[in-house]
Amino acid sequence: MKIQGFIKDIRSTDKKITKIMQNGIKFSFAFCLMATILLITYVLKGELLAYYIGMSLFKSSLFFIAGFIICGLAFNNILKEI
Repeated sequence: MKIQGFIKDIRSTDKKITKIMQNGIKFSFAFCLMATILLITYVLKGELLAYYIGMSLFKSSLFFIAGFIICGLAFNNILKEI
C-alpha cells in the first residue's frame, strides 16, 4: 500500500518540478558514469588516486540523485498545501 502511495505522489507532481527532477537526475547520472570510468581506470592501471576520486564521486552522485527525488517530492507537497 505504501509503495502505491509513493508512485501516486510521483505521478501527481507538477510538470515544472518533474522537469527539474529529471534534469537533476540526468546531471547526477553523468557524474555516476564519470565515476565508473575512474573506477575502471583503477582496475586496469591500479592507480589508488583514481579509486578514491571515483568512489567519492560515485557516492556523491547517488546522494544527489536521492536528494533531487526527495526535495522534488517535498516541494510538490508544500505547493499542494498552499
